[in-house]
Amino acid sequence: MRAYSLLLQWRFRRTASALPLIVVVQAAFALGVVLGFPLLLPSLDAESVLYLTTGAPAIALISLGLVGVPQDVSLAKLDGSLDFARSLPVPRVGVLLADLTVWLMSALPGMAVAVLAGALRFDLALQPTPLAIPIVLLVALTSSAVGYAIAIACSPATAGMISQVFAVLVLMFSPLAFPSERLPGWLAAVHQVLPIQAMGDLVRGALTGFGGAVVARPIFVLTAWAAASVVVAWTMMAKRR
Repeated sequence: MRAYSLLLQWRFRRTASALPLIVVVQAAFALGVVLGFPLLLPSLDAESVLYLTTGAPAIALISLGLVGVPQDVSLAKLDGSLDFARSLPVPRVGVLLADLTVWLMSALPGMAVAVLAGALRFDLALQPTPLAIPIVLLVALTSSAVGYAIAIACSPATAGMISQVFAVLVLMFSPLAFPSERLPGWLAAVHQVLPIQAMGDLVRGALTGFGGAVVARPIFVLTAWAAASVVVAWTMMAKRR
C-alpha cells in the first residue's frame, strides 16, 4: 500500500500538467455527441433523446479508456518512463494500479459534464440509482484496463492503430447513442461478447433507473473483461527484461 501511495503521487506529478487538458478534451468530446448528433438527426423522438443523453457520458468514459490509455502507455514506453517505473524496487502491480487510478479519476469529470449537458440540452429529468457510482467506476475501470492491456501487450505502433479502430467503433458502430436493434444482426451479435454495449446499458440504467432490465449479465461481462485485462497487463508488467 505504501508503494502504491508513492507511485500514485509520482504518477499524478508526472501528468499534472496534462490532466486539465485531458479533462477539457473529454468534456468537449462529450459535448460534441450531445450537441452534434442532433444536427444529423433534426427530428428526435423520446427514445433517441434518451440514448443521446445517456450515451454521451458512456462514450466519454469508454473512449478515454480504449483510446486515451493506449496512447498514453505507448508514449510512456517510448520515452522510457514505463521502464523506469518497472525498475523501481516496488511490486509491479502497484505501477499498474497507480496508472489505472489516475485514468479512472481523469474520466469522471468529462462524464459529469456530459450528463449535465445532455440533461440541459434535452430537458430530460434523469433518475440516478444508488448503483450509479459503483457502475460508473466499473465501466471506467474496465475500459482503462482493456486499453492498458492492449498497450502493454502490443508495440506502440500497433496499440496506436488499435486505439484508432476503437475510436471509430465506439463512436459510430456501438449501440451507445442508439438502440442495438439498428445494427446489422452479425454486429449486434458481436456486441453481445464485447464489453462496449454492456458499458452503455449499465450507464443508461444507472442514470435513468433500471426498471425491469436485467443487470447481472452486463455486470458479469464487464467483470470478466476487467479481470482478464488486469491479468494480461500484470503478467506483461511482471516479465523480467
